[in-house]
Amino acid sequence: MMPKTKTNITEDIRKSIEVVIEKARRISADLGKEVEEILQQGKDNPLLLDEASQLLTKVVTVLKRSASERKDKTASKSLEENINQIVQQIIEIRKLAMQDTTETNAHTKKLELVAHKGIKPGKVQPLPCFQGKFIPMMSGFVKTTDIKLWNENDRLEIHLGQFRQKNGREPNSEECLDIMLSKMKLPGIADDEKDDQFEIIELARSIAINGVRKPPILDVDGTLLDGNRRVAACYQIRNSDEFDSEQKRRAEYIQVWQLTEHGTDDDRDAVVVSLNFESDCKLDWPEYIKARKVYDEWQAMLALEPRGPGSKRQAEMKRELSTKFALGPDTSPVNRYIKMVEWATDFEDYYINEKKLDPYEVKHRADKYFQYFNELNRGGSKQGGIAFTLTQDEGLKHTVFDLIYDGKLRNPQQIRSLKQTFENQEARKLLGRARQESDPDLADDHIENAITIARSQRAEIREMGANTRIESFVKWLEELPPRAFRDQIKSENLEGLVRALKLVEPMVTEILREKGTEV
Repeated sequence: MMPKTKTNITEDIRKSIEVVIEKARRISADLGKEVEEILQQGKDNPLLLDEASQLLTKVVTVLKRSASERKDKTASKSLEENINQIVQQIIEIRKLAMQDTTETNAHTKKLELVAHKGIKPGKVQPLPCFQGKFIPMMSGFVKTTDIKLWNENDRLEIHLGQFRQKNGREPNSEECLDIMLSKMKLPGIADDEKDDQFEIIELARSIAINGVRKPPILDVDGTLLDGNRRVAACYQIRNSDEFDSEQKRRAEYIQVWQLTEHGTDDDRDAVVVSLNFESDCKLDWPEYIKARKVYDEWQAMLALEPRGPGSKRQAEMKRELSTKFALGPDTSPVNRYIKMVEWATDFEDYYINEKKLDPYEVKHRADKYFQYFNELNRGGSKQGGIAFTLTQDEGLKHTVFDLIYDGKLRNPQQIRSLKQTFENQEARKLLGRARQESDPDLADDHIENAITIARSQRAEIREMGANTRIESFVKWLEELPPRAFRDQIKSENLEGLVRALKLVEPMVTEILREKGTEV
């Protein structure tokens, strides 16, 4: 899972120290609580090399003192020899550690943490725990451009495989960034895949407002162990015209956690597994709550405009609102939230004020079925749209509200089909029956029958209107002066006319022949 960037020497050193600790424990079993407590400290807590050496030195000191106090010279001499062996092993371990550090530094360039905005690098306290393992780390800042995106990130496993297949090599940091930003087309990715597959844009908008709230974790050399998306989002902020100069400055430096030079492959594995396989149990806010926050802020902004904002000013205010809530430069999410909350408010007023139901029970229903209000707003105030029809017919609106409240509509999209029933009296009667029906299955049958009847009638109307439309078109075409085709009709319309005639000509000819009419 993790790249093996370290040699096995460090792990061998740790195992050697454990052997020495156990040996010291065996020869010191009769020396009392003092040594026992010291050794237990070493056994219970994972120690760095320096800490382990300090612990053993303390043990040796206690052992020597005990040996000098013994009256049995033979036992004292044997104990002294064992102590000398421990001391010699400590010296050898220190030599090996120094050699390992030298070799590691020769091959690995450490990414130095820096101070930023008065915050200096320091130890992460309390000691962070990953997979039940306490791993020492340093906290500090680095420049975004100094962080290497990890080209072995398991999140990108398929994409990286596609890159290797196409290019015969590993991607560099810049190419990893292009993959994460969906800027690089790779084999096997469908053309209809969303442009922001890893949702970097949304994250960038959040970071532009709030900064990076959870420090990415780096290896000693600056390779990312966790936080590829956060760093990619900072790159996006730095390189996109969507963000202003202040937001770009905010993304120039990132606070990170960094493993120390004593970090092992096991430490790296623990970090990756803990942060990618174990859930942080965070539950996102319901969209109902988020939309309410946006709506309340919108109402507060309107209250500060005593004369009422014009359309241009409203557009500016919505852009400010969209930026504040990290919804992006497009104000359509703000408009959608405002309209959805307006419908939800109408829904709640109906049940609280007219039906006298418990306000919080009603709000729970509005939360549960909040996406339905987005469908109710389709078409806006345009004639023929769902919203327009319901605002013109209070009884029909309340029928639809009751179908939503009682859970008789299977999903929000079913409301689109209900639109076809609004102008059909038989279909509307069936909706009324569904509204009164206590059996959910029978209610569903009534709704489906209403939709089917409405669709059938619309199809009949379209077929009945075909003759009239063709007659009108033929008459208009025959009366049109020939020069109009050259002087008045656009080329694209002429091309469309030719395509349409070529499409229907074989079919019409065949039908006329079947009817015995010569063409």
